[in-house]
Amino acid sequence: MLQPSPQRQKQSASRPLDFVALCPTSALPDVPDEDSHNPRAQARSDMMLRWLTACSVLAATLLWAPAGVLAAPLAGTLFVVDPGHGTRTIDGRPLNVGAVGRHGLAETLVTLAVGEDLARLLRQAGAHVVLTRSYTRPWRTGRVVRLDNRARAALANRLHATAFVAIHADASRNRKAHGTSVFWLRSNSLRLAYAMRAHLRALDLGESQFRRRNLAVTSEARVPAVLIELGFISNPFQERLLATPAFQQRAARVLYAALAATYARS
Repeated sequence: MLQPSPQRQKQSASRPLDFVALCPTSALPDVPDEDSHNPRAQARSDMMLRWLTACSVLAATLLWAPAGVLAAPLAGTLFVVDPGHGTRTIDGRPLNVGAVGRHGLAETLVTLAVGEDLARLLRQAGAHVVLTRSYTRPWRTGRVVRLDNRARAALANRLHATAFVAIHADASRNRKAHGTSVFWLRSNSLRLAYAMRAHLRALDLGESQFRRRNLAVTSEARVPAVLIELGFISNPFQERLLATPAFQQRAARVLYAALAATYARS
């Protein structure tokens, strides 16, 4: 199970900003002040000026930021995060388990890990999050795959969610197929789709597809909804990446960044 990173301590609103703590100068080179013609002294002076200018901007930003924005930029939002697949029949038979890589990596485990980590990041930013699967309830129960997928998006509709995000890993008979994909259907999802596309580039996997697509979850959802493919589990290189907790956490941070860029309070 992925372990959440420690929460950052919040600065008390009643305490003034500690400029010295924000802008420590101990890392600057130590050159005697009296040697004004020393090139190192001039370099230190220039560096100090740039350092103080940057820190002044940072301090002003923190000082004038609206209360609560820095600590909870997504306060008031609600996201339904759907780690794809992971459905069994009522008697325990597999119904929708997703793809399995050549080395045995199950898509359903990857999507669950990324979904849980994304939920943690969103909650730390003040958002409410509902997971369609979780570590405590990793399996859903259903009878028909398409109906189960529709039920996931229908949940987002009932909750009037800010957005619905379905997380998947792609598969193909072509082992060389690679890259991430973003699918959406309705026009209210377009801004989020473009944000996802832009931030997924940071994973450096290439792009497979970016287009409108009539899927069970995208057609059912009335709230902004995207389905993300985090690379190809059928590609040996990308399968190895998808299997690592480090990459899973990195993928979650990318998805979080796209949601924050779209819905965070300014």
